[in-house]
Amino acid sequence: MPSKLTKGLSPSLPINLLIFILCIQFSTILFSGISAEAETRYIRPSIEAVVRRGQGTEYKIVAMVKDGTAVEFIEEGEEFAKILLDNGKEGWVLKRFLSTEPPLDKLVASMRAQKDEMLQKEAENRQQLDTVSEALFRTEQERDSAISERNKIQASYKKLQQDTADVVQIKSNMEKVSRENATLTKKMALLEQANETLRSNYTLKWFLAGGGVLVFGMIIGGIVRGSRKKRSSLL
Repeated sequence: MPSKLTKGLSPSLPINLLIFILCIQFSTILFSGISAEAETRYIRPSIEAVVRRGQGTEYKIVAMVKDGTAVEFIEEGEEFAKILLDNGKEGWVLKRFLSTEPPLDKLVASMRAQKDEMLQKEAENRQQLDTVSEALFRTEQERDSAISERNKIQASYKKLQQDTADVVQIKSNMEKVSRENATLTKKMALLEQANETLRSNYTLKWFLAGGGVLVFGMIIGGIVRGSRKKRSSLL
């Protein structure tokens, strides 16, 4: 009489596959009767896995599932496991047809997809790096230009300060010269007034001197004429 471990196994199976299946069945027997949370399982490589309404070959077939198909694991029995298909159908399938690992072709496809995604992300990151590098280069140029412009403004400001100081000094000098000029103008006015006074006094003196000479001459002339008359009378 076949045991639970050998029930449903074909005697024509290779010894390695038979041992593998026996190990799987032994592990499932240890954990039989334990309900499991819904998780993804994959149909093992086989011709097709039969999904039935109940846990036994006497139940009606619900679907035939190809190997590598992903199904949702709902409940675990002794030999069967309840699964949910993508089309919404539920049924029981022998647990030996289920695996937690995806098939090799799906793994390869997944790894290729991940590789392509990584290459795409690498290209995007490289493009972003180039964009950031270009922006950084432009920013450095703008910074250098801003520093140069700042230095020019500082130089212009210092020159303006110097020019302003010079203007203040020039204005102070002009005010000083203006005050000195006003003082000199007053002095010149006083000197001109004094000169005019001196000229007036000098003219008056000459006038008086000329008048005195004239009077003196008239007196002398009178005396001389008187002397001549006296001499004439004596003769």
